[in-house]
Order: sequence, then structure tokens, then C-alpha cells
Amino acid sequence: MSHLQASNLFSVKDRVVVVTGGGSGLGRIMTKALDANEVSKIFILGRREDALQETISQTINGTVIPIKCDITSKESLEAAYEAIAAQTTHVDLLIANSGIMGPLMKPPQPAADGSLPPLSQVRDELFNVPMDEFNKVLNVNVTGSYYTVLAFLPLLEAANKRRPAPQPGVLAAPTAQVIITSSIAGYARKVPFSFAYNASKSATTQLVKMLSTSFAYYGIRVNGISPGLYYSDMANHIFQAAGITGQAIEDGSFPREMIPATRGGSEEDMAGLIVWLASNSGGYINGNILVTDGGRISVVPASY
Repeated sequence: MSHLQASNLFSVKDRVVVVTGGGSGLGRIMTKALDANEVSKIFILGRREDALQETISQTINGTVIPIKCDITSKESLEAAYEAIAAQTTHVDLLIANSGIMGPLMKPPQPAADGSLPPLSQVRDELFNVPMDEFNKVLNVNVTGSYYTVLAFLPLLEAANKRRPAPQPGVLAAPTAQVIITSSIAGYARKVPFSFAYNASKSATTQLVKMLSTSFAYYGIRVNGISPGLYYSDMANHIFQAAGITGQAIEDGSFPREMIPATRGGSEEDMAGLIVWLASNSGGYINGNILVTDGGRISVVPASY
């Protein structure tokens, strides 16, 4: 029964991985988790060389290779692809994780007595946000993710071509996979309240579904993750607005009406999810959006 032992079920040994946005936040956690579990190589992409190097300094097995890349530029993506193709014959897993919050675009809130602000005030505050700022969020979170997947299709296909011929009664290694980072903001209307970010994550979630259908016949799986509150530079303002300090992973850090688990997401929560999806036991998953939010989506929009 060794095939049912955790060491086999959740093995990611010798996988070759690409992670965009690997210089901070969830991308850093994913990189650390996969490195700790003996993947062969992890190429981390990002715009800031210092952030990529900071991620590398927190890993333990020497598997991480930094690649400067701006996912909103086709030329930069192509250069990153060529740099990676020169160092590996294939990619087993592509994690399209890069994303930005952008301006919150939060309209004026009702007064303490429940009275609404004048619509003219709402219009002024929202209309004053430049269109370029709105478009930038969509460009990174949706367009950038889409073109990232397209850029690496040849190396993902190469991973599938390496798989041995089927043998009766023998489970083969998983087919190549793409994981795209979305957010529960794509489902809920108030988490967080930002028209550009929420709209972009709804689109990202739909992108996962469309890509999984489009590439299913090529044996390339596409899945998504929709995190709730995990501490990061991007989410820091939400923690501050709630009066929360630190990473808030202890029980009781958040009120139950905001997060039923009463805490933020931890490195272990994200690491376990990514290792499972990347592992042998995740090989039957395709076209799924996995929510990891401590139950927060179950209580919004009742609370903000």
C-alpha cells in the first residue's frame, strides 16, 4: 500500500515549475513550499530583481532561478520563455500568480445615521480615478495571465510528451498543469470593494474555465485558486482597516462575522494547497476553482 502513503500521494519531486509574481506574497509562499518538497527547478518571474533574490534567500534546496519579466509585455514574456527554454526541456507546472490591487475605488459610505452621500459626490470620487489606473489592473490580472499561459504552451506540451506510454494498472505522473491565482473578490461584491480588482478577478475565474476547456484535448490542465485574506503587501491595507497587526494567523485574530475561521490564511494553508495540486494526487483535477478563505465568502456581503 506504499502508493497510498503521503510521501507518494503528495510528491512533487523532480517537477519543473514556473511561478510569476514569485518575488512576494503568495508567489513567495508557493515557491518556498515547492522548493522545500524537492522539485527540480523553479523559475520565478517578476519585475524586481531584489524581490526575486529575497525569495531565493528564504528557500533551502537551491532550486530557484530568477527571471526578470513584465507579464504585461509580450516581448518580455517571450524573452523570459527563451531564457527558461535554454535551461530546461519542459515545464510541468506554470503558476500564473502575478496580480495587483490597484486603486480601491471605494465610493463614499453612508453616514452613521444611514443617510447616503449625494450621488454627485459618489460620481466625483469614482470618476476622478484615471481610466489608465482601472485598465492597468485588468491588464496585469487578466491580460497578463492570459498571455503568460500562451507563452509557455510549448514547454507544457513538452512535459506531456515526456510521459511514458500507459501501462495496465499503473498510474502515470500527472499531465502538465497551469494554476492561475484569482480571488474570492471575483465572487463577492464587498471583498474588497474595488470595481477594477473585483471585475478583474471575476474575469480571471472565467479565464480559468475557458482555458481548461480549450486545452483539455491537448492534455494541459488549468485550475484556479481563489484566496481570501492572506497577509501580503497587497492585502496589508485590509488588515490595517480592520485594526489587525501582524499576519493574524492565530485563532481570534479576526471577528467571526468577518472570517468564520477567525484568522487569516497561513503559509501552511497555501503551501498545502499548492503542493497537493502539483502532486501525484492532484492529477485528476482540471477546470476547478479552489477557494481558500477560512469561510469568508460564506459571510459576505453581510460584512465588509
